[in-house]
Order: sequence, then structure tokens, then C-alpha cells
Amino acid sequence: MDPSGAILLLLAHLSEQGLTRPAFGEEIVVTASRVEQRVGEVPAHVTVLDREDVERSPARTLDDLLRQVPGFSLFRRSGSVVAHPTTQGVSLRGIGPSGGSRTLVLVDGVPLNDPFGGWVAWSRVPLASVDRVEVVRGGGANLWGSSALGGVIQVLTASPEERGLRAMAEAGNRGTMSGAVVAGHRTDRVGVSVSASAFDTDGYEVVRRDQRGEIDIPASSENRVLSGKLEVPGARSLFTLSAGLFTEERGNDTPLTENGTDAGSVAASAAFQTGIGDWQVSAFSRRQTFRSTFSAQAPDRSSELPSLDQYDVSADETGAGVQWSQKVSERHLRTAGADVRQVQGENREDFRFVEGRFTSRRAAGGEQRLSGLWLQEIFAPSPAWQVTAGGRLDLWQSFGSFRRERSLETGAPLREETFADRESLAFHPRLGVLYLASGRLSVRGSVYRAFRAPTLNEQLRPFRVRNDITEANAALRPERLLGGEAGLDLRGGSSSFGITGFWNRVEDSIANVTVGEGPGTVSPCGFVPAGGVCRQRRNLGASRVRGVEVEARHRPRPFWEVTASYLWSDARIRDRRLAQVPENQAVLEIGYDRPGRIGAGLQGRYVGSQFEDDLNTLRLASFFVLDLSVSREIRPGWEVFLGAENLLGETYEVGKTAEGLVTVGAPALARLGLRVRPQRAALP
Repeated sequence: MDPSGAILLLLAHLSEQGLTRPAFGEEIVVTASRVEQRVGEVPAHVTVLDREDVERSPARTLDDLLRQVPGFSLFRRSGSVVAHPTTQGVSLRGIGPSGGSRTLVLVDGVPLNDPFGGWVAWSRVPLASVDRVEVVRGGGANLWGSSALGGVIQVLTASPEERGLRAMAEAGNRGTMSGAVVAGHRTDRVGVSVSASAFDTDGYEVVRRDQRGEIDIPASSENRVLSGKLEVPGARSLFTLSAGLFTEERGNDTPLTENGTDAGSVAASAAFQTGIGDWQVSAFSRRQTFRSTFSAQAPDRSSELPSLDQYDVSADETGAGVQWSQKVSERHLRTAGADVRQVQGENREDFRFVEGRFTSRRAAGGEQRLSGLWLQEIFAPSPAWQVTAGGRLDLWQSFGSFRRERSLETGAPLREETFADRESLAFHPRLGVLYLASGRLSVRGSVYRAFRAPTLNEQLRPFRVRNDITEANAALRPERLLGGEAGLDLRGGSSSFGITGFWNRVEDSIANVTVGEGPGTVSPCGFVPAGGVCRQRRNLGASRVRGVEVEARHRPRPFWEVTASYLWSDARIRDRRLAQVPENQAVLEIGYDRPGRIGAGLQGRYVGSQFEDDLNTLRLASFFVLDLSVSREIRPGWEVFLGAENLLGETYEVGKTAEGLVTVGAPALARLGLRVRPQRAALP
């Protein structure tokens, strides 16, 4: 959880030590093993999206940008612009998608995953501020601790530039408008940058056209983001301070359903060199509040009634870490560290709507502490071989958890529960081997263990989606993963190719398990309406996820680039497929970029069929969408661009309820904008 700004000073230092070897077209990666390594030196499958990839993509949000990465998926297929925030949990390689992420998302080293529920507020990271995104798949990223079960996504924002300015403004159909400014200034003594963005859209109807009723309206969204960064370099040190604010309001497709989020964060880090090695020290704190309303809707969607008012879901998280690195010999780097995170959260809500008012109130909350120690050795027994060995010791503690319910009419208690304090201690080793067969070909393999602690949301907060109810479970145990992978990478000339086979076994996998159907009273949900089901979060037997992922890039001619990726993922528990995991995903992109003139990108994305539910009775059909982006420089540093998503207007399923209601993905969306890039000489 070390902010990336804290290690920028160390990158050149590590490279000078001769630990890594340069190779054609390799980017720097800082997240794979918590030390800087080139892509070709990491015994794991890594994808890097740079600033050019960001600007060429038609994506409006970070999650849409990441859909071109093989294996990236959200709990539901809908994008973050209109989907409910609690469904935006991220997974890699199909390792059990859920509202609580099984992949750790970092922004400059600070966790972006919601501290209460694990989902990701993708809107908090406007694309205008993104400099690079690094995706490390698999439990080989286990040194980051809980939530990194399926891998790590590290988002690096732009560092302060000398009198640098970046701005963007755009407008599109369906009432969509957005703008962003990133301004910075750097001297020999200090660097400062400020980023601000705003986004508004009227959205679109999410229920399939033939099923819409009088209550169906577009799912709207608006957000504001403000952040700043301060860097103070020294002769052998670098201090970084960053802070951010975020606010968002959403309409959730019917008049009585909406949600909002307010969040703030601050982080500080210091990197320095001493006679016994290189050090990084970091700390962060963040606080956020979330609110959301839900409704019970008539079968013909002609009317709705309030069903749940989550008026305050608040969470506070603090964390700190220290990391030490030392070159033991010319071919041996040792790193070690410790980190701790503490989360305190509480959910307050009104429920049981009777005769025009809510009659019951619920409060549930608790605390979690995640502590870890880790050690890693990277050594090269010969110029062609590199071995990475390490492990992490994790302590998960859950304490102070409670759930209380009372009558709003009489004040009488309806439920009083105090849950026992719990803790779990586990060691998670990793071994990776890389063989540099030639200057272009490398072969890699690794085995590892990893874990994910249940979130406070999974333990304590029930929720409802239309007439389907899901109950919490305070007795959930942490998930544990045993896995391995092997692959090869070929780089050189104008092409690169990588293929990886992987196998994972997730023990005590947490899933929403169907326990009964309505109408009537079903334990533990209480009354379930007609057509609805009762589910509860439970630890299941071991799930197995195996598959193959392929990624290739080729430049057939100057200015042209073709990128292709494919994932086959067979994710099962017993004889059933894991819910929300497609078996096949593929992306093909053709790009043209002639600096100073025109740039264009055409991207096709295929997602195979998947199941909505754990019983494998609700199948979501496969789909294919086509996206387009075109840009033209009109003067040095000034560029107009056009973006179009779902160019062919494909109607595709993103969700399905037990009563047969189908929600759909984004229709054809287009926008036109102006982008200003840094042009230092042109600024006064």
C-alpha cells in the first residue's frame, strides 16, 4: 500500500544496480513484486496500459478502459456509469466475481476498494489524471495481502510536470457532459499538481425495452473529483503528500431508487536511502459515507413502494507500511516489509415499509484489522535464470461486530446480536522462476498461496435487488487460494506475444447461496415477495478455476498497431459454473496513430455466456460490441476527438432476476471533445 510517488526515486537506483536487463518495448512495473522490475523480468502475466492507450481508447471510465485486458470483469456486466456501486466488485481470471472484489485496486499505492464492502468506485479516478495502469494477474501478487486473491491493478497518476497542463472537455448523447483539468508545476525543490473533474449524464433505461413499465426511467449519474499531489525531492530522498475529495449522486432507474457517495482521503510517503539499504515509509487515511434507497416493484412495473432506506453506510480506514530493500550481491536483491490496515464501519437503515412508512430500523457494524509481514528474495543464479521466493504472514482480526433492530413505532428491540471476536493467522508463500531462453524468448512459472478476508459488508449488511433478498453472515471465514501458472513471452522487432496457463483452487469460497423462494417467510431473510428468492452469503466447498490467457501485439506498418487478447476460464464449484464468470472473453483492437495528424482505434469485444445465479438456472447470453475512437490534432498541443461505444447498438443482457426481469447494457453512446496536452513552451 505504498504510494507510487514514494518509489520513483528508487527506480533509477535499482536499474543501475544491474538487477534487470533491458528488452525491446518493456515498460517499468512497480506492483508485481513490490520492487521495480521490467515486464520481462517478472514471473507473472503483466499488462501495462500507458497514456497513449488511455487516449486512444473510446472508454469514458477506468473500468471501461480495463475491459480490453484479458480476464478483467466486474460482478455484473454493466459499466460503472449506471450500475449500482455495490455491484462493482472486480475480478481477474474469473476467480469468483462478487460485489466484494477479489482483486486489489491501488491508486498510487493507496487502496481504492471500498473499506466497507470491497467494491470499487471507478468514478474516483478520471481518465485525464491517469498516466499508466499496471495489471498483475494471479496470486503471485500475494505480497499485497488481502484482496489480492486474483491479482493487483495499480493506477499511477501523473507526477507534477514543469509548468505542465492537461485538460479535456466533451459532450455526448443522452445528456452526457464531462471535463477535467490537470495542472502542475515543478522546480528543483518541489513539485505540485492539482486535478479536478466533473461528469454528468442523463443515462439510459436499464430494463429491457419489452419489459419496461411506468416506473422505468433512465439511470442518471453525476460526480465531482478534486485531488492534489506534492512532491519534495532531496539528495537521496523523496517525500510525497496527496489528498482527494469525491462526491457522487446517482438515480437508479426508478423514481424511488437512488444512491450517493461522499469520500475523502489523504496519504503521505517518504523514500530514502541509507547505508543499509533503501527504505519506503507510507501512511494513509480515508473516510466515506454511502446512502442508497431500494424499492419493491409491481410485476407489471406500473408502481413501486419503498423497501429499504440505507441512509448511512459509513466507513473509516487507516493504514501504514514500511519497506526495506538491499542489494545483497550483484545478482541478489532482498526486500522485506510490514503493513497494517484498520477498518471501522457501520450500516444504518430503515426497512419493513407498511402503510406508507418504515416500521423498523437496523444498525450493524464492526471493525477489522489486517496486519502483515513479508520477505522476498530475487536472485539470479546465472544470467539466464531468475528465481523469486518469498512469503507473507497475515493476521486478520474481526471484533466489535453487532447487529441491532428495533421498532420505529414503539422503540422495542426486535433483534439484539453481538458477534464473537474472531481472528485468523496464515502464511502465504510464493515461488517464481524465470528463464531467459534468448534475447526475445522468456519462460516463466510460479506457485503461490493467497487469501481474502470477508468484508464487513459480507458479514453484516443484507441487501435487496428488486424482489431478490440476500442476507449477511457474520460467521464467514477467509477465502484461501492455492494456485500456479506457467507461460512464455516472446518480444522483439515489431511484435510481442504471451500465453499463460493457470490453475487455482479457492477454499472456503464466499458466494450468495439460494436457500428459498417466495412468496412467504424464508429463513434467514424473513418475508420474500412473490417471484423473489432468498440468498445468503456462505462459505462453500473449494472452487476450481483453470484457464488459458493469450495476449499479442503487432505493428505491421509504421503508425499501425494490432492488439488481440483472449481468455478461456473454466470456473466451477462441484458440477456447476461459478456465477458471473464467462467461459470465453476476447478483444481485438486496430489502432492508427500518426503524431501531429490523426489517431484512430477500432475495438471489438466479445463476452461469452455466463450464469447470473449459483444454481445455473439464469443464463446471460453472449454478446459482441464494437467501439471506435478518432482524434485529430488541430494545432500543437490541441486535439479534437470522437468516441463511440457500442457502435452497432447491440442489446445485451447484464442481469436477470428469478422472476425473469432482464437488465441490459449501454446502448450506442457517442461523444465529441477537445483535449489539451502539455506544451510547456507555449505557456507563459
